[in-house]
Amino acid sequence: MKNSNVPAKSRGAVIFAHNTPTVDYKRIAEQASRLIQHTLKLPVTVFLETSQTQDNFRIGYAHGTEWYNGDRYRAYELSPYDETILLDSDYLILDDALLKILDTVDDYRMMTNNQTPASAANNSMGATSLSHVWATAVIFKKTNKAKQLFDLIGRIQRNYDYYRRLYNFSARNFRNDYAFAIADNIINGYQPSQGIPWTMLTADKPIKKLEIKNNNVILREENSAHVLPRQSIHVMDKDYLQSDEYVEFVDSICQTN
Repeated sequence: MKNSNVPAKSRGAVIFAHNTPTVDYKRIAEQASRLIQHTLKLPVTVFLETSQTQDNFRIGYAHGTEWYNGDRYRAYELSPYDETILLDSDYLILDDALLKILDTVDDYRMMTNNQTPASAANNSMGATSLSHVWATAVIFKKTNKAKQLFDLIGRIQRNYDYYRRLYNFSARNFRNDYAFAIADNIINGYQPSQGIPWTMLTADKPIKKLEIKNNNVILREENSAHVLPRQSIHVMDKDYLQSDEYVEFVDSICQTN
């Protein structure tokens, strides 16, 4: 018999969104939140720029854009939920698969495989062939092991040059992917832990249009189009994510049951 005096564990999603001179991440996070609330039926907490986190900013550049990625390690501390789905604002939640992982995970899970519509991506990091981790989507619960993970990520960030040389990464810019991968590797006795058991889809080219038809995702790029089974998508094209067309795409999803 269920004890009615035991409070239900709270669940929700967390996004960090810090505007840059070129990207309105707050606007992008607003649309991401709508997709999460509609698809996963979870509350969403978005952390914007605050003086509390400014000193921890690290600047990164990719695909001609700039982002601040220095406070993600604080997700464990800042999340108001017992069970959290930590997401990048450019990860479009179009299915409820992450809820199934949340039901089964003990401490945390991260993305460990990624591919584009055209080809599989490199899933090793640096000359040591450390298994790749994508911090785009991380599921964690308020456990001691999860706390150790995020504490260690913070330590790696503060001493990133040391860890970059230790693991022989060529990239000088701090990447949460690297920090999460190193921390996971250390905590699990220099072996990767079990990740989220599917491959993340990353749209790495400029997008002309996104549609959902017959439970498929129609992804139209400049010179190609892809018909994919409905799934969540990591979108690199920040211009598209700031466009009115993207808002219309989100509207079309959120207006359906």
